[in-house]
Amino acid sequence: MSRARGVLAVAAALAVLSGSCAAMRSPEPGTVVSEPGPIRLDFVEWNASTEDLLKGAVPEAARALGRWGGLHEPVKITVVNSHWELEQAVDRPLPGISAWARRNQVLLWDPRWWPAPPSVEHDPILAAQIRRAQVTRLLAHELTHCLMFQRVGGPPSDPQDRIPFWFREGMATLTAGEGAQWPPPESLSQWLAAHPGVDPLADAGTLSRTDPTVAYGAAYHGFDFLVRRYGDGTVLQILDRMRARGGFPQGFQDAVGVSVASFGTDFRRYLSWRGFQPARRPRP
Repeated sequence: MSRARGVLAVAAALAVLSGSCAAMRSPEPGTVVSEPGPIRLDFVEWNASTEDLLKGAVPEAARALGRWGGLHEPVKITVVNSHWELEQAVDRPLPGISAWARRNQVLLWDPRWWPAPPSVEHDPILAAQIRRAQVTRLLAHELTHCLMFQRVGGPPSDPQDRIPFWFREGMATLTAGEGAQWPPPESLSQWLAAHPGVDPLADAGTLSRTDPTVAYGAAYHGFDFLVRRYGDGTVLQILDRMRARGGFPQGFQDAVGVSVASFGTDFRRYLSWRGFQPARRPRP
């Protein structure tokens, strides 16, 4: 469901950089006051440096949700101490994943165990700045999933994938400002030319397992194409119509005025015909 790209290897060096001091779960988990409302912090194993990091990153991440009206229900961020614990909590393997969102909860692998880039291993200040930016983007991504699940209603973890991958991840990556880490439209255009039988939106769920870079790139640019053509208000209408109509295809058509298939065709043409390139000015 919600798939925020993350890091996997355990880096003990980062714990040294952060000056961490672990203790058992805090008897009163912290609450962060943010624009969408209070977001509760909960720890399997409380850590002072992680709590300080989250108290700074959560409000910044939550501000990004303002364009979609913010959260409608309380959310708890549960920090687990290992990637194995994250997979156990979700009950599935999560390669490349550092967090998982549900309607009212974000499960987060403790960032103090994420590896730092080798270039900053001897620069604690730069390492802390990079980690703060990583956590802020990741939480903005995951909290966007919470927002859309709340707005749509239904199961708390959306197990049937009622929201298509391209829309679900496109909305989250766009809100978190993660576009720079995915292939640009020109690369997708070239990939599409080499794979003419693949629909980058309709097949994005399958591509996320076989070619995740293309899947997330298509999701980001497909959602950006939707927003630039129809506006933020239409995105919210799609979610609201899903809640009323009980499904994405009909909710999309009611809000946008075209079918999901027709929109997908328009997006493929946009890539194939390189509609993303600036128009050439006529010669004088």
